[in-house]
Amino acid sequence: MSQHDFFDLEDSEEFVNQSSIRNMPSRRKAGDRKALPKTRRSTAQQAGAPLPADRREDFSFTYMASRHEREWIENSLVGFYDEHWLDDVLRLVQGGKEAHVYQCLANPSVPDLDQPFLAAKVYRPRKFRNLKNDAVYRQGREHIDADGRVIREVGMLQSIAYKTAWGMQLMHTSWIEHEVKAMRILHAAGADVPLCLASGNNAILMSYCGDENTPAPMLNSLELDSTEAHSLFQRVLHNIEILLSKGYVHGDLSAYNILYWQGEITLIDFPQVVDPHTNQDALPIFVRDVTRICEYFSRQGVRSNPVKLAHSMWAARGYQVIREVHPSLLNPDDRLDRQYWKKASRKG
Repeated sequence: MSQHDFFDLEDSEEFVNQSSIRNMPSRRKAGDRKALPKTRRSTAQQAGAPLPADRREDFSFTYMASRHEREWIENSLVGFYDEHWLDDVLRLVQGGKEAHVYQCLANPSVPDLDQPFLAAKVYRPRKFRNLKNDAVYRQGREHIDADGRVIREVGMLQSIAYKTAWGMQLMHTSWIEHEVKAMRILHAAGADVPLCLASGNNAILMSYCGDENTPAPMLNSLELDSTEAHSLFQRVLHNIEILLSKGYVHGDLSAYNILYWQGEITLIDFPQVVDPHTNQDALPIFVRDVTRICEYFSRQGVRSNPVKLAHSMWAARGYQVIREVHPSLLNPDDRLDRQYWKKASRKG
């Protein structure tokens, strides 16, 4: 399947009723572009149908997308454009099972940036997401709304329980907002994660890793020398410990979800984070995360015992070590999962 195939859809149901931009500063500079009236901005975000012609002309961007991908980008990012966070969408950086990430040109008035670019993570429509067994990650996790508040209203909870169209949209929004919440908490705690600037309308806007022409590669694509491999391995473990200290297990951690740039790492992709206090499968998920990291670094010459290491880190935070990875969590199509199962089978 090509990177654009899933955009070639006639059904735009998944794009409707998206929430507005959140976490915006109370005062914004207009830059060189005239701010649009609020009524016009609200109308542009109401539906998944293509933006009106005048809005498409106003929110034009450099990236050459297919028709349906362009509609998806327009509806997901137009609010960020209206609020003067970004001025252009430059290129597709990464297409993934959960979302696509785009390199954007930041508006000059955006604070706390050390470069002129932003990364916009735009989620796939819910029914085209490809994360298997996401109920495992939702276990013990409260649903949160578009403002990051825990959902308490009975009607909303019933819609989620019965998986109505509205309920499924609420679950989709909650999935995204858990990533926003985790990123903000972890960044404040000193973890190597992107700075999350804003969220809303099916997208997250964050700091960009890379330069004008080259996005930061995934760690999995690199071969490291021995000295750097040992150093980065310890850095990844340090980040895993920060996650645990804040009550998080990444849930999908591997060298595919770590970016590398100029000797530094950045952990990404946090929507599936689980709480080790409330998720009964948190330990096996954690062991799997650590195992995948150890598998990568073992190819770089760093020796470790992943299960022993995971249990030690787990116990150091006061969590009870009960069991290892449950077979239902393993993906038979994943090479690392197959390797883990072979080792566990031999050990048993």
